[in-house]
Amino acid sequence: MTAPRHALRVIKKSARIALRRSPVRKVGSKVRRRVITVSASGRDTLVDSVFMPAAHGSAARVRYAGVLDGHTLNLHAVLPDGAADTAVPASLVFVNGEQRVRAEARLHRDGGGRLCASATVLLGADIGGLPVTAGRWRLALELAASPATTRLRLLGDGSPAFAGPTRARTTCPRTGRRHRLGISPSGQLRLTVAPPRPRAEVLRIEHSFTGASVLFATYGPTGQGPGDSGPEPVVELVEQERRLVRRHAAEPLPGDDGAWRVTVPLATMLDTSARQVWSFRLPRPSGGRPLDIGLREHDLRAPRRVLTPPRFTVRAADGTFVVVKPQYTRRGTLQLVCTPRETSAR
Repeated sequence: MTAPRHALRVIKKSARIALRRSPVRKVGSKVRRRVITVSASGRDTLVDSVFMPAAHGSAARVRYAGVLDGHTLNLHAVLPDGAADTAVPASLVFVNGEQRVRAEARLHRDGGGRLCASATVLLGADIGGLPVTAGRWRLALELAASPATTRLRLLGDGSPAFAGPTRARTTCPRTGRRHRLGISPSGQLRLTVAPPRPRAEVLRIEHSFTGASVLFATYGPTGQGPGDSGPEPVVELVEQERRLVRRHAAEPLPGDDGAWRVTVPLATMLDTSARQVWSFRLPRPSGGRPLDIGLREHDLRAPRRVLTPPRFTVRAADGTFVVVKPQYTRRGTLQLVCTPRETSAR
């Protein structure tokens, strides 16, 4: 490599490092967190000062509601005084137009003696849960009291405040469907179910002395998901510096129609004279932008600190040992950074 090209690479890398460490990059995340906090506080004030008094005892106040693992709804609400007794059967009702589905709820009293309702509901018929389909579902609480059944609206969203290393996960890891809680214009708790986005998620990385295998799953209309009858997908490996593209066919994983394995023969494809950065993408048979294979659906605030696999060593065809460091970009795209041992940092 010529001296000017090497100097330019060093300058670009130094600029990227300086930008990543700049406090300016942190302003955006702080502003977003502040906006979310203020919005949640404003919704709570509106529900408590306007919607609850207007309900005149015909609504329950949601104190907590969240979808924590992508497909399990957890709910806790406080009922109005005299609404029922703890022995009364209760149900959580999901309403979407003419569709109505029910899940079991439990009545109990909290430490202050208030009547409360709690429910834990698995979402999605294909995973053995409640058959909620794509759309907006209004939630209510139904009490089978005598002499007539009573239905209470659920007001407020009870949005949990996550301040630790994790956050709410709204995408189901098994189906790719997205579940988001919010409130309607009238303050009633609402669950929005959306179909899966096209994406390719890393399951794990396996390696040997001659290469690596990336196991990934596809979701949404990728052309290679469960039920697709097309050929096995071809994964493109893109070298970032020289824009080289190599293609390797993926093979299906036994027992999972939407999971695949692509084996990368690093030993025969590495250029041991320079550092290389390889990324993975999945072309879509129907056209459009290829899907970057990576890791995006998780519940961590800093996934690159927690989920980055360990580095390993590969022996190239010319006998050179190359250090391979898997990493994820800020957008979650998987990269393999390959550095000849002679020039790698010790």
